[in-house]
Amino acid sequence: MILVIKLSGKVLEQDKLRAQLCRQIAQLAQDDHQLVVVHGGGKQLTDWSKRLEIPIVQHQGRRVTDEATLELATMVFSAINRDLVAGLVAVGLSPIGISAFDGGLTSCRKRPPLSMTTADSSGHPSSKPIDFGLVGEIESIDTSVLETFWESGWVPVVSCLGADSDGQILNINADTLAAELAVGLKAARLISVSDVEGIYLDVADASSRIAELSTTETQALLSEGRLTNGMVPKVQTALKVLQGGVGEVQIVSGLKENALLDALEGKAGTVLKAG
Repeated sequence: MILVIKLSGKVLEQDKLRAQLCRQIAQLAQDDHQLVVVHGGGKQLTDWSKRLEIPIVQHQGRRVTDEATLELATMVFSAINRDLVAGLVAVGLSPIGISAFDGGLTSCRKRPPLSMTTADSSGHPSSKPIDFGLVGEIESIDTSVLETFWESGWVPVVSCLGADSDGQILNINADTLAAELAVGLKAARLISVSDVEGIYLDVADASSRIAELSTTETQALLSEGRLTNGMVPKVQTALKVLQGGVGEVQIVSGLKENALLDALEGKAGTVLKAG
C-alpha cells in the first residue's frame, strides 16, 4: 500500500534515532509498501538561527521567513535531506532526495498577508495583516514524478522547500506538504512521526492515550477543547487529509525503538479514521 511518512526535524537530530527510523523504513519497503518520506527541519533551523544570530520572528507559532532565514533554511533542510538519504542507503534502499519543487512535484505561491489578532500598545486585542515573508502555499501537486521513482525502485525523500512560477524558493510547512502528497497519491495512510506518542486526553497520564478515533469522535474532542494547543493543528490537518480520501492518519513518536513498525500493527500511536 502507499504510505506517506512525515518525519519531524525533532526525530532526525540524533544519529541513533535517525538510524532506527531508517531501519524501520527499509523494513516497510521490503514489505512491498510504496513509500514517500517527507521531512521537516524547524528545530534545526531555529537552532542554527540562534547560533548565527539571525533574528527569529514568529506570530502565533508561525515563522516569518525573511531572505536570511530562507538562505539558512535552504542549507539546513538540504543537510537534513542528505543525512537521511545517506542513512537509507546504509540500510540497503535506493533513496533519492529532492525538494518539493523538483520535477514539478508541487507548484507554490507566496503566502499573502494573514489577518491575525494581536495586542496593541495598550494591551487591547486588534487585528492586523501579517506578512510571513518567503513562505509558500501549495497550489497544485503532480505526483507523476513520485510514481516514476517507484517504477525505478527508488524511495523519494522530500524536503519542505517549494518554489513559485518565477523561480522564487519558498519555505513550506512540512505537515502541509505531507498532507497534500498523501491526498494527491490517495495514500492508504499518512504517518506523522514526531516526539509526540499520539493523542492523549491528559498529557500527564500515559494511560490516557487514545489508540483509535473516528472523525466524528475527533471533531467532538476539538469542539470540547479537550486537546492540547500543540495537538490541535495536527488533528485539524489530519481531518482534512481524511476528507481528501486518505484511508488513515496516524500520529506516532519516533523517539521509541520500532515505533513506526509497531504503529502499523496498532501497537503505538493514535490512528484517525473516517467515520
